[in-house]
Amino acid sequence: MTIGPVFQDLTQEYFLVAARITGMVFTAPVFGSTYLPNMLKVGLIIIMAAVLAPAVKVSAMPSFLWALALVIQFAIGVLIGLILSLFLSVFAMAGQVVTYELGLGLAITSNPALGESGSFLSEWQSLLATFVFVVSGGLDLAVMALHASFQAISPNVIAVPVSALSFVTGLMSSALTMTLLVAFPLLLAGLVVNLAVGFLARAFPQMNAYFISLPVNFGVSLLVFASMLPVLMGILPNFWNNAFTDVSRLLALLEGKP
Repeated sequence: MTIGPVFQDLTQEYFLVAARITGMVFTAPVFGSTYLPNMLKVGLIIIMAAVLAPAVKVSAMPSFLWALALVIQFAIGVLIGLILSLFLSVFAMAGQVVTYELGLGLAITSNPALGESGSFLSEWQSLLATFVFVVSGGLDLAVMALHASFQAISPNVIAVPVSALSFVTGLMSSALTMTLLVAFPLLLAGLVVNLAVGFLARAFPQMNAYFISLPVNFGVSLLVFASMLPVLMGILPNFWNNAFTDVSRLLALLEGKP
């Protein structure tokens, strides 16, 4: 046995593993945040690939298929990270919806984590969800899910099942439903306040309804949100558990199981 072919096989295994890790690191919560320097992310990819590659078995493949396998591995990592980020984006979208309902759409703040601007409420809810994700061991579970993916799907696959893509697409539509459910109490409180101010404006035409509704709506929404915090802290761990359950379902679909 010559050193050349063995070294080539090890190199292929390492880069195939690193491609999948790269897809997850740049899309998963916390890992993909721009709060982390890109050089740190590259270091994480190099270290995790060095740890996982020796335990991964890769069958021989023609050289012309290797580049395609790299792309597929990156796509699998992106799908895994996308599911976790999708659950995090529910809280950001819910906060954005409520902010516009409050009439504070122009009060935006910079969001370095997403590379864009967002409302203060979406920032707060995203940070709260991220905090629970980290405290409840989400980072460890993400790495475990990544390790399990190599046991379920060989790194040299050259196709992604259509059922897996349909599953992720279905989760996107479910995320919109979850967004409305999270935002519903605040939207309901805003609707009640606006109706009450509307009745007062009809009864007292001289009253400036806008300048009254804005602080009242904002204050009531803050009270409702404060009352929601214990409920949110209670459901967020289950929320992330459902996210990892969906990652397991994705791995089963990628493996070809129904």
